[in-house]
Amino acid sequence: MISTQQWNVYKNIINKAHLSFNQDTITWRRFIRSNKRYQEDNASNETYTEIALKVLVQYNIFRTWPMSDEGQGGQLDQESIVLMLNKSYLNDLGYLNEHGFFAMDPGKDEFVHQGIKYRAAGETQIAQAGDDPLLFYIVLSREESRTGDNKY
Repeated sequence: MISTQQWNVYKNIINKAHLSFNQDTITWRRFIRSNKRYQEDNASNETYTEIALKVLVQYNIFRTWPMSDEGQGGQLDQESIVLMLNKSYLNDLGYLNEHGFFAMDPGKDEFVHQGIKYRAAGETQIAQAGDDPLLFYIVLSREESRTGDNKY
């Protein structure tokens, strides 16, 4: 059985590793909710706050098959990446909700990495120290747009 002290050592190692490993920057485009006076729904009026986050990015480096679909309008790029975010880091920035999860809106928020827009396609907690998750994985898929049009 692992003692509380051993779990605390592990937590400390994981949280300190963030300072060395999570050096890639991603822009989180956090959707700003607003109440429209006349209930209009116009995508051009949507506003975002851009927040730079330090992350570790996992690419699909072992896959050798294409992730693009051909359609009448051209080629649709369906590549994805996975972000690893440190829970303590997000908490220090104030980006956890009341349940301890990353306070993002997967239906509205966007992420930009190396000039390409992504949307969240799934998330999970990882690296538990006992019953305390230390990291989040967020799967990001490219925006549903034709190749070349999804650049930010």
